[in-house]
Amino acid sequence: MEHPASDLLVTPVSDALKGCRVDVVVTGSIAAVESVRFIRSLRRLGADVTPWLSQGGSSFITPMSVTWAAGKETVTGFSGSATHIATSDAVIVAPASSSVLAKISRGMTDSHCTALISSALGQQKPVMILPSMHDSLLSAPAMREHIARISSWNNVSMLTAREEEGKQKFPDPRQLADQVAHIINRVKRPKAPVLVTMGTTRGYIDDVRYISNYSSGALGSAISEELYRQGFATHVVAGPCEVKPTSATKLESVKTTGDMLAACERAEANGLSAGIFCASVLDYEPNEPSTGKIKSGQSKLTVSLKPTPKIIGSVKLKGLPKVGFKLETGLSVDEIKGIADVYIKKYDLTLLIANELATVSATSHHAWAFPKSGSRSELGSKAAIADYITKSLS
Repeated sequence: MEHPASDLLVTPVSDALKGCRVDVVVTGSIAAVESVRFIRSLRRLGADVTPWLSQGGSSFITPMSVTWAAGKETVTGFSGSATHIATSDAVIVAPASSSVLAKISRGMTDSHCTALISSALGQQKPVMILPSMHDSLLSAPAMREHIARISSWNNVSMLTAREEEGKQKFPDPRQLADQVAHIINRVKRPKAPVLVTMGTTRGYIDDVRYISNYSSGALGSAISEELYRQGFATHVVAGPCEVKPTSATKLESVKTTGDMLAACERAEANGLSAGIFCASVLDYEPNEPSTGKIKSGQSKLTVSLKPTPKIIGSVKLKGLPKVGFKLETGLSVDEIKGIADVYIKKYDLTLLIANELATVSATSHHAWAFPKSGSRSELGSKAAIADYITKSLS
């Protein structure tokens, strides 16, 4: 990946916030030190960020720091051009101190930051707030009332803090940026979630030993995270793997093929808007797994295998987008196209992604996308695959 030519620029991760103008208000909390990374994370999703720094916030971080992060001058006070009247698409208060939360609740506009927030609320613009303080302050009766009141307003979303050491701390800035993108984009997406299967499954020989395919989970995580950023609700069913998505509406962990199938059938019964089946599901499992642990030292151990159920075939998703994956190696594009045609028809797919084993690793991924209708596309990375699939659902 190419690095930005200027220190002020960022390397794009997604276009989830492309064309979106947001104001980020940084208030008086030690969590303000994370605002630089958060602003940069928003920009990596395509956001145009204007930073606002309260008087309390300037006790913890400097205007120069957030100006550098945003690539735009920081607003530090009122001006004659009425900059406090909200003109952006959304306002994010991160971190939000107990003092600022109390002022928002009471409608106070005694600073440029609280005036901006009040203006956004008055225009019914999305306002996202990350409370950050000691738990004793959060638990104070007045603060509970303030947060309950603010949370009841239609255009307000409370962001998820990281609870640690008796404090409401700033979460991973990348995860918080994903959550912001999800909230902004959610209004234009179906209510029902997208089902994503990922990782692998296990077939147990006994209570200790098992056979399995290999899957790092990196591709499934990239797909799940991009769907979430773009506003889709996601129900991720993940088998054992090294990498799992950091952002998802629901993440359900399973081990066996039977577990994964049952989870998928429950999800389908509750209603889905699409299904993406990228798990490396074990094709065969032990016919009669032993209870306990088989004693070692035997000269020979015979394990009888039976086929596992085809999850992609069991989950029908009639009339809905359905994406399958096929791993191949050493085949020509025309040969892969023939396999894709068979699989699309057999499992009623709207799209099949054919992966090339020789180029699949933690750092590279080559694939071909074969839509049910339309021309094939060559994809050169996990991010490109995730973007292609997400746009196919849009």
